[in-house]
Amino acid sequence: MSATEHLDAANLAFYALFSLPAIYCLVVHGKHGLVGWAYVLAMCGLRIAGSAMSLNAIHHDKVNTTAAILNGIGLSPLLMAAMGLLHEANHSIHRFLPPFLNLWGFLITHMVVAGGIGLAAASSGNETLLRVGMVVFATGWTLVAVLIWFSYGANAHSRRLGEERQLLSAITVAMPLIGVRIVYAIVTAFTSSNLEGGSLAVRVIFGTIPEYLIMLIYVGVGIVTRNLARSRVEYIQPKNQAVPV
Repeated sequence: MSATEHLDAANLAFYALFSLPAIYCLVVHGKHGLVGWAYVLAMCGLRIAGSAMSLNAIHHDKVNTTAAILNGIGLSPLLMAAMGLLHEANHSIHRFLPPFLNLWGFLITHMVVAGGIGLAAASSGNETLLRVGMVVFATGWTLVAVLIWFSYGANAHSRRLGEERQLLSAITVAMPLIGVRIVYAIVTAFTSSNLEGGSLAVRVIFGTIPEYLIMLIYVGVGIVTRNLARSRVEYIQPKNQAVPV
């Protein structure tokens, strides 16, 4: 097997393995975590499909355009998942948050991210369209970072549940890694005709490893905060119940 085949095989094994705890997190976090964990699972699905198609294409000495597209849009679920987990982290205090930290802010940011990755995916060899798409996508990353920043500064921040604080901390740590991955994609789009992203070592250091670390952070905090739905139920129960004498 070539080095590229080994990398595709490693990606296939990694994301196949992590799809199981991702499904677990999707189930135990309930409806309030549905968006975030659905995107984590989508990331696994895209990488599994892309790696499998790439391996099949290499085996038959062909170039699989679909596999390249799937691998290229893999950045989108990482950032969308961060937005979903931020929404879950803000759930207990959403009534006390300004509008831009609720529906409108998330909707606008979602549209920017989706627009950027849509342009990049539809570029079909058009370098200008690809570059514009990546810049728009980077703008989406900036908007998500701003939402996270203001979430820490919200007046009701101290009212968050412990598990919600853990979620917020996790996506805060993940955001710089997503940023590294986006910068790598932008540099590749602007400086290289090889859309695979340069040598194998460069692809591993700036592409594969950051994605692995982000997935480890997401799944790890998802398992740690698996009782969040139950904690919310206990939190909203009446605290001033009559005590029998």
